[in-house]
Formats: sequence, C-alpha cells, structure tokens
Amino acid sequence: MTNEKEKSPNFEFIGKYIITADIELKTALHIGGTEEGFDIGGIDNPVIKDKVSGLPYIPGSSLKGKLRSLLEWAYGEVVIKQKDGTKEWRGLLCSKPDHPIGIVFGIPAEDHNQKDAEKIPGPARLTVRDAYPVDNQKEIWEKAMGENIYTEAKTENSIDRLTSAATPRSMERVPAGSKFKAEFVYDVYKKEDIPNLKLLFQGMLLLEDSYLGGGGTRGSGKVEFSNITIIPRDISYYVGGVREALPAKQNGNKKARDLFENFENIFQVK
Repeated sequence: MTNEKEKSPNFEFIGKYIITADIELKTALHIGGTEEGFDIGGIDNPVIKDKVSGLPYIPGSSLKGKLRSLLEWAYGEVVIKQKDGTKEWRGLLCSKPDHPIGIVFGIPAEDHNQKDAEKIPGPARLTVRDAYPVDNQKEIWEKAMGENIYTEAKTENSIDRLTSAATPRSMERVPAGSKFKAEFVYDVYKKEDIPNLKLLFQGMLLLEDSYLGGGGTRGSGKVEFSNITIIPRDISYYVGGVREALPAKQNGNKKARDLFENFENIFQVK
C-alpha cells in the first residue's frame, strides 16, 4: 500500500474574461507558412494561410509567444541556461513557477520541479486564439489587389559584405492596413488572478513598440491593438446559480494604453 496523501488544490474555477481586440497592421506582416507546393520562381517565404479559405491568419502561438517573450525581457526574467553542453536563451526557470508571468502564460512541463510542487500555480490562465481577418477584410484585399489575392511580395537583396554582390530574395507579406480579430480567454482561479491580467495589456503595449512575425528589424510586423472589448463571465454563466460577478467596468476604454493606465479602476483592484 502506498502512503500517498491527497490534497485539494488551493485554487478553484471562478470564471473567465473573454477579451477581443482588432489587430491592425501598421506595416506589412510576415508569419511564415509551408513552402510546399510553390513553383520554381515563386515566393521563397510564404505566409501561413488557412487550408480551407486560403486566407492568411495570425497563429495564437505566435501572438502568445511574442507577448510572453517581451514581458520576460521587460521584467528581467530572461536567462542563459546551460543544456547538454550548449547555451540557449530561456525565460522563466522552474525556480520561479509562481512568478506572475508563469501563472498567466503557463510553465513548460520540463520546467516543473517536483520539490516546488506546492508553488506550481495550476493551469495557464491565458488562452490565445488564432486571429482571423475581420469580416470585410477579404473584400478589401480583393478590391485593392484582385480576386483571391490577399498578400503582397516584398523583394529584398542580401548583400555580400566583401564583393557587394546582391542576392535577391522574396518574402510574402500581408499588406499594411489589414485587420485581424484576436480573442484572449483569461481563466480566473483565485482573486489574485485578476491583478495579473494587467500583464496582457502590458504585453500589448510592448508589442506595439516591437514587431510581430519575421522581418521585424527590416520593417515588417508593426501592429496596433484597438477596439478592445472585455466580457466577464463568472462561474454561474456555465453551471447556473448566483455567484459573485467578476468586476469589469470598461467605461469606454478601448485601447491597450487606456486599459493599462486605468486597470485598477476597471477591475476594482485595491
């Protein structure tokens, strides 16, 4: 017989915040897709597209990963970790499983340290959906570029530093001005989870002054979040009954900067 002791987690499901936002491309965007099926002379670096509609989209993994990376740099939580004789950049280590960034974005399984099991914060609070074009974006693309054309090709030259020889290369991009609809789902398991939601709006601000996708240092990937909407859903929405409502008084704040600066009032954080 084993002598295992069962313990209830020190958190329970309270509700969710459903947060939507428009992502407007201020410069063209490249998030890479597969190169399979492209003819000789075609674009070297295609963007990722939905297999059914053929429309480009922004993967939730790309968006979530970039937000997390920017926050880890901002909070000084990026380290160099030695692994198998090589060095690699890593974010939060298992020594900080209860760090707010780890609580919100999740801790990789390999970073779970059993001796710190009491600190493991439970499920990742933030889910980031794939972002698809807003309702009228397909028509806007086709009006500007032609039927079934949703992207542009950018040609760049790689310059040999010794000979000055130029090697052309092409990259597919979603044009500037395009809009995508993002959705973030934030689970609340403790009252302390509500203040940590501020990290999402901080990450948006950091991303607006950075870039999303590839080619960012060469002009691609500048984005802006707008038309942000917050829908609180407490547990009664899912299982019935009367429960304490999750706080969210948005009061017309629709941009990341406004939500960040007025966060305490909107979410009644003391």
